[in-house]
Amino acid sequence: MNTRNIVFCFLLAATVGRAAPTGTPPKFDEVYQLLRSNLDGVSQADLDHAAVKGLLEQFPGQVTLEESNGAAIPPATNPLSKVAVYDESYAYLRIGSVEPGLAEKLRAACQDVVRTNKSKIKGVILDLRFAGGNDYAAAAAAADCFLNSEQPLLDWGTGSAHATRKTNAIAGPVAILVNSQTAGSAEALAAALREADIGLMLGGSTAGKANIFKDFSLSNGEKLRIASSEIKLGNGTALARGLKPDIAVEESLVDEKSHLEDPYKILHPPAPARNLSAAESNLSTTNEPAHHPTNEAELVRERRTGETPDDDSVATSSPLIAAPEEPAAPVIADAALARALDLLKGLAVLQQSHPG
Repeated sequence: MNTRNIVFCFLLAATVGRAAPTGTPPKFDEVYQLLRSNLDGVSQADLDHAAVKGLLEQFPGQVTLEESNGAAIPPATNPLSKVAVYDESYAYLRIGSVEPGLAEKLRAACQDVVRTNKSKIKGVILDLRFAGGNDYAAAAAAADCFLNSEQPLLDWGTGSAHATRKTNAIAGPVAILVNSQTAGSAEALAAALREADIGLMLGGSTAGKANIFKDFSLSNGEKLRIASSEIKLGNGTALARGLKPDIAVEESLVDEKSHLEDPYKILHPPAPARNLSAAESNLSTTNEPAHHPTNEAELVRERRTGETPDDDSVATSSPLIAAPEEPAAPVIADAALARALDLLKGLAVLQQSHPG
């Protein structure tokens, strides 16, 4: 272990109080000054870096440090980045970012799908993987699209939102896809829909960054973002620690990103079948299965005489003409999306068997 790692581990232990057997942690300044005065080969910058890193890692989702490198502001993400219909009955809506205007885009997209699709839409898949945002009013407005009765949705300290009574809410069960990159107002949207019994969440645990942040400029040009208030659901539940899915689906972030581009792409094809050795090949030919008729002539002959034709007669008879096989339908390789479709199909069957 190098010197920097030693410093980091020691300061990290001091930060959470694990270095003191009595349960009382040593003073941070005292430890820092002793290390600064007595640890050879470590600069002031090394100590500052290790101390800050160890301290911030104790508050995941509540404190972040952002570099100020003068880079241009990235272009805005499309709130609704993809609309599709799978298996003719299930609308798919991928959210790029939860921001103002998302609710209107959701309503328009669902109305268009219902109008253009020949069969009835039986469910909606709301894909919030890799989605973020810091606008909690926009999250509440998007959740309101799926609710037809008045109820509390979100409280973000400086404001709150309720669902409104309406007759044109987006109908049908909802499957909500999330992962570790689902953050901020995207987490709030997913949580509000689940709390209202509109949908279930599938995928991985979310980032735990549903907070209102206050920014502080540091002397080195970086920016420290500190959570100043928690985001709460209508029932008072705080979202700061992230959300656990109702149905866990394991897939790497790399694979999930690839499947966002092409949900049918096979990323890890099975290994090709190995070639048989000479001994295995000979063994397979000496254990051939019993002969079965292969054409109409053989079938007629067997029915008349009760005999099985010999190999010569089989070789000289004309083979049956096989009917052309229909091409197999493509299979969705995106694990979370496939599970969501299975879930919605099961709910559709249950609803058909037990209407109401």
